[in-house]
Amino acid sequence: MRSSSSPGRLMTVLGVVFAASCNGGNASPPIPAGTEARVLLGQAQRNVRIKKPALISINQTTSDLIYWPTKKGPSENPIAFSGPLDVYQAYAMAANGDVIVIANAMPAEIVTYDVKTRSEQSYADTYGSPYDVAIDTKGNIYAMNEASVTIYAAGSYTEKEMTCAGITTAEAIAVNNEGDVFVDGYGPNNSMGIVKYSATGGHCKRLNLQPEQGYIGGVGVDPKTDDLIVVDNPDLCAGGYEGIMLIYPPPYRKNTFTMQNLGAEYCAGIFRLDASSKNIYFSDATVSGFPFVDSRTYPDATGGGPYGDGYSTYTGGFTTIPNTLPN
Repeated sequence: MRSSSSPGRLMTVLGVVFAASCNGGNASPPIPAGTEARVLLGQAQRNVRIKKPALISINQTTSDLIYWPTKKGPSENPIAFSGPLDVYQAYAMAANGDVIVIANAMPAEIVTYDVKTRSEQSYADTYGSPYDVAIDTKGNIYAMNEASVTIYAAGSYTEKEMTCAGITTAEAIAVNNEGDVFVDGYGPNNSMGIVKYSATGGHCKRLNLQPEQGYIGGVGVDPKTDDLIVVDNPDLCAGGYEGIMLIYPPPYRKNTFTMQNLGAEYCAGIFRLDASSKNIYFSDATVSGFPFVDSRTYPDATGGGPYGDGYSTYTGGFTTIPNTLPN
């Protein structure tokens, strides 16, 4: 594990490592490249229907999808609603309507699961292992790899790669209403920052924003306003000033932003907004490294609290249903 890995990836990796240990260290068998419908193994699919609005994640030990109803606030009682998906390295999720999109690092693929039809599909990522994923307003999927982005065209899911010399280690991805893609990560000389791939041509440039501090958290876009959201952790996950959120209105200029403190328990990582853009959910962990999903109101960063399972379920990526694209 690199010392520069962000909390978002770090805490998901911790979940994967602990889950593998609890599962006897057995990794899922290789899956042939290409698109395929999967057979759910191990048990009959559950007949649980999701009560919306819902925060959705995955149990990294069993590979069952789980959810928490969010109307009642933070909870330690997730509900399993699928059989095992045979996905054990689900680093991140997004959603388009009722279709959950999962970034699975090994085998390198994007997995989709329709919560209504209960159908599952997989799409190989031939350009690298995806660690984060975003979906634009047209339904195109963007899988963030170590140092590139794989685009899956809506409908056909054909692959195309975008690369940028300004990023050598990518950590989080987002897309705005215009289809511009933003990747937060480390560039030459381990410098932190965000690059923007233009929707009109795919060329990239480093944005001139406030310098990120400590560890990278995540990047996102508010679909309601097109604001760019950047989260970092100035105190290096030492339990101090963690989860600082800067919100930039278009056109994303360095000195035009509002700042809030998410007050992460350990470190804030990858995050998602709900459909109303009134709540933000972000990866967090206990001081001992147990991952969970934390929440605050958005944009004022008040209230909220943890979604977990009494510190007994190792969760992976997460998203909300319903939500608003881009997601």
